[in-house]
Amino acid sequence: MNAHDAELRRRTIQSLFWQLLGVGGQRVIQLIAPMVLARQIAPVDVGLFVLVLTGIGVVESLTLFMGEQTTISSQRQPDRNYLDTVFTVRILRSLVICAVLCALAWPLGWFFGNEERAARYWMPGLFLALAGNGVLDSLQSPARAMQMKGMHFRRIALGDFVATLLGVSLTTALALAWHDVWAMLVGHLGSTLIRSLVSYCTAPHMPRWCLERSALKELLHYNRGAAGAPFLLLLVFTSPALVLGKVLDNGAALAIFDFAGRLAKLPEDIFLRVLAPVAIPAYAQLRGDTNRLGRAWLQAVHAFLLVGTPLTVALAWSGDEMPMLFFGANYGSLHGLFALQSLHGGLAGLTAVVGPLFWAIGEPQWDRRAQFFRCIACYGVGIPAAIWGGAQGFAAATCVAVGIGLALSLRYALRYLGLRFGDLTRAARDGLLVGCGLLAPLLLIDALWAPTGMPRLLSAGVLCGPAIAYLALMQLRSSRPRQAVAMEQPTGLEDPPL
Repeated sequence: MNAHDAELRRRTIQSLFWQLLGVGGQRVIQLIAPMVLARQIAPVDVGLFVLVLTGIGVVESLTLFMGEQTTISSQRQPDRNYLDTVFTVRILRSLVICAVLCALAWPLGWFFGNEERAARYWMPGLFLALAGNGVLDSLQSPARAMQMKGMHFRRIALGDFVATLLGVSLTTALALAWHDVWAMLVGHLGSTLIRSLVSYCTAPHMPRWCLERSALKELLHYNRGAAGAPFLLLLVFTSPALVLGKVLDNGAALAIFDFAGRLAKLPEDIFLRVLAPVAIPAYAQLRGDTNRLGRAWLQAVHAFLLVGTPLTVALAWSGDEMPMLFFGANYGSLHGLFALQSLHGGLAGLTAVVGPLFWAIGEPQWDRRAQFFRCIACYGVGIPAAIWGGAQGFAAATCVAVGIGLALSLRYALRYLGLRFGDLTRAARDGLLVGCGLLAPLLLIDALWAPTGMPRLLSAGVLCGPAIAYLALMQLRSSRPRQAVAMEQPTGLEDPPL
């Protein structure tokens, strides 16, 4: 390993460490708000908020501006004019989208409303209130992307943690005071504003109005390749609201699905929010060397499966007892739902490892193609499955859909990197063996004892918790660069930097 690889590995490991601490702390804090909301706000109001957020998000995603991803992927060093151009374009786009959302407030209120909701709330008013959320989000410091590109994640992780703590505190206080959908709505707006303000402590920058032609050309080129991908992803992520909340018109089932999913998606959230922000700039630095990039990508897949597979097994085996413990009896009433959501979270977590490769090399259209077929399957299979099997049927359909998207993403990645399927199976072998090794005693416990409630959660924690912690620690220790090795000349067999 040469000195450049050793330095890149060191910065990558440090970035992963700070992201893990920051995201882990955020996840713990973010669980507090749903626990309070589940006990202070009726499930139908929780489902209504998810519907309003979905309607706003669908419109915003149609022209989502990928300024941060473009800055990270760019092969030039963005200067002040570049960052100010990113900021200006983001502001202009958000103002246009806000105006469109205000005009669409009445059609959206009619589409997502029903007699029960209309009797309690003025539906267009909910959409009008959230229309400005994108403007608040666009105020973020454009220099934040430069911190990520340089892999300086310490300040980012700390800033995001502080913003999450303040946002959750605000939402919790409003829920305790108001007990209705407005508490969630105002809390969401306040959290967005807090996140934008804190970003200037994380990445100081004094933005100014600027539209540099060369920067605009680069932004247009990247966003043209990414066009449609954010919209497809949003359609996938909001499919529960559109199917359960609109097609089945069941706000309570939507609330249960949404809150239980926040626990079940831990593998996806951890790797999407921990690995993806670090992987994109790390991969971008290797985009000119396919061999090194391929080894780095295989190691990332290996790391996820080694930790994510046993975590998925533990969550799935815990079953409905986990959401029932966190959110109350109502949120564990749909038998088998949480296990299916846990399986989906594990598959989606691996997708979150594969996807950053395409964004780092400047080819986001490959991820868009995979998400397109995932979206088609999500609705084409999900709607009939929901009608036939309710929320559980829809959860099973989402597992099929994410499996299709993952298979296509893996195919595209292997082809670009010049890897064989056997290379992938060797990278996946250890994680799958560990997962099966933990699943066997859990099934034996079910056969001999079949615990429920807290004993079931304790059984999963005692058996799987130490194994997951040990594997995660070993991953960090095995990736730590050695000073002696760092001084050697490259041999062509050096380890990848991830």
